[in-house]
Amino acid sequence: MDSEVLESMKVSELKILCKEKGLRVTGNKSELIERIQQSNPNSKLAAKDMAMDADIDNAIDKLLDRHDRRKPMSASMDAPDVPESSIVEAELIEEEEPVLGESAKELILIEDEPDIQLDVEKQGYTVEKQDSKPLQKKVEKKAEKESTSPTQPFRITRIQVAAGFAVALILSASLYVFLQRDSSFTAQQVRYGDSIEFSIQQTTINIEGDDMVAILRDAISPSAFDQVCSEIDVDISGMGSLSMARGTDLDTIFPSDTEHTGAYSVYDAYGRVSLAAKQSLNHELDVDLQGKTWRENGIECSNAGWSYPENKLSMTTESWLHISDRDVIRTETDLEFTDSDGESTHVEATTFGTSILPGLGAIAPLLSIPLLPMDLQEFFGDTVLEEGASSSEDESWTWNVKKERNDPIHGYVYPISISNDEIEACFGYLRMDILVDPDIPWPVQQTADIRLDKSLTTSQCSVFASAVSDAALPEGRLDMRMDMTVTSSSRGTNEIDWYDEYDSEPSPGDDRPTSAGKKDWASHMPDESESRTNLEQITTCLLTSHPLSDAAKALDGGGYIWEATHSLNNEDWNLSWVDIEDQSGWIILDWEPNDEACPIMDSGDWGNDDPVSWDKSAIPSTLTLDYLENRLLNENRYEEVNEVMIPDSPEELRHLGYRAVSGEIDDISDLLSSELSTGVVTVVLHSEWTSVDRTRDYTFDVAMDATTSRVIGWIQISTSSE
Repeated sequence: MDSEVLESMKVSELKILCKEKGLRVTGNKSELIERIQQSNPNSKLAAKDMAMDADIDNAIDKLLDRHDRRKPMSASMDAPDVPESSIVEAELIEEEEPVLGESAKELILIEDEPDIQLDVEKQGYTVEKQDSKPLQKKVEKKAEKESTSPTQPFRITRIQVAAGFAVALILSASLYVFLQRDSSFTAQQVRYGDSIEFSIQQTTINIEGDDMVAILRDAISPSAFDQVCSEIDVDISGMGSLSMARGTDLDTIFPSDTEHTGAYSVYDAYGRVSLAAKQSLNHELDVDLQGKTWRENGIECSNAGWSYPENKLSMTTESWLHISDRDVIRTETDLEFTDSDGESTHVEATTFGTSILPGLGAIAPLLSIPLLPMDLQEFFGDTVLEEGASSSEDESWTWNVKKERNDPIHGYVYPISISNDEIEACFGYLRMDILVDPDIPWPVQQTADIRLDKSLTTSQCSVFASAVSDAALPEGRLDMRMDMTVTSSSRGTNEIDWYDEYDSEPSPGDDRPTSAGKKDWASHMPDESESRTNLEQITTCLLTSHPLSDAAKALDGGGYIWEATHSLNNEDWNLSWVDIEDQSGWIILDWEPNDEACPIMDSGDWGNDDPVSWDKSAIPSTLTLDYLENRLLNENRYEEVNEVMIPDSPEELRHLGYRAVSGEIDDISDLLSSELSTGVVTVVLHSEWTSVDRTRDYTFDVAMDATTSRVIGWIQISTSSE
């Protein structure tokens, strides 16, 4: 078959063609094409097979010649010549008596029945045919022996002899190859350009408990999930792909970095340039949703069913892995959820670190496991994998390699079972079953089964893991099961230079603020801005102009402002305060720069809506708000943030602020935070706008650690305008 025709065929079509030809169906497209071409009769392999057939025929001729030389001379002299076109059939039988002093059993050639004939002329042999009389005598003699012998003769035709030789040679060759195969291997190193495509089936997610449901509901609100409470069931199916992109010289900033062919220059959490390998993960999924919804009062969860079938989820996640330590520098997720009514929610999120699911802290990487095919080399390292290999006793991950088997889809693979002991001791379980092809750096089949429920904690749970569970895992239960099977794969070119140093690599202290820039709090986070109204000005005005307000009394009595937001569109400040008796409230002041007045626009108590505990001793020293604002809006560090925070119209709302996390979490600054403990101070930028055509509404939020200037991430959500 022409190579161009094969190149135009899909991998699935090539596999079907291989199956019809009795060939192996594993491997990438180029391997399948090569296998099909080699199976062509005109190929070198076919020529070698024909040569083997000729050797077999020569062997049969020698056997026949040897037999003819051992026949009585008179028999050969009496036999008349046979025309070349005559067809005879030969038969080998066993004789009980020895002939010419040799062994009692001898293979002799006789004519076979006329219905099974050997075309001598076609095979290129010349055979002399005996006359009918000697033949008749021999047949009679044979019949006489059969009547007197207690055993039947063992007959072998020439075709059977040839077939026997062929089968023996094929079996011996196959056995040799099998015995020479190395039954052990190490996981393949990922290369630039490696890719796989996979299908997702029998995948379900079940979430129970409103605290657990709230993580998903609040993260993408407003959306259809606003009506969900207490329970969500998700059925998923679809397709996906995973690839390690290969960058060009244009994808690196520094000339020295071009030595690492395939890598990318990427901005890290501090706005510095690092060198990384880019991994792209794509999902195109069909999603059916159902669960419970609120009662009419919007407060209590009812038993009424909530169902949204036939939804579409399209998600692309690009991660940049630092080549010097393989840590995730940056992750960009682009997600679009379209319901059965055609309404869509679009989410673009950038995080710095391993978490692609904000709001679960240290637990988030565990939930990403079902979504991402396992990097075998990263997990197993250079461990030799073979039947019976297993993890050591001191590892938190337990795994064992089972006997190699011939899978009907993937060919010869090794099944490996994996589980995590710490998770099973503390908050559920994480179990995986994978099939590994030694030539592919990811599993060709992966089944993940996860349950997270901190009520399942046992006495074997370590102190650290228990603390992580209590701090990061909400009340409730989450079950996930995902099956993915690789449908095609291709290998890239050069391997990635993991753990390799490079000239432009920033050192740990490069371009990061020192402790000298940090300041202790008085009644609020230090601001010190000279380009806008700062916190020092607004709190001084509050104390002097409104000394009898609850906010002023709280600050005078030792309280502090745990959250403050400044509108960049005008001069308003929204201050949330807490006093030493845990009373909390808020006040909005409008700054009038001409006379330095700050009239109260509105105020109130938080009450039980958002209780905040007074704990000033837990608040760390922070950098100034002015310093962090300028760093965030620097286009040379965070270009995406700078573009969004420059308003396109006066209607766009923009806010700058901070929050000291203390107690429960409930907003985007906490959801983006990697630390969910008391005393974390997060600087926040927020923007809201509507598209020019008034069809979509947008929100954009950024979070930065106020003690280190490390950006945690940003998220942009767009929904259809009502």
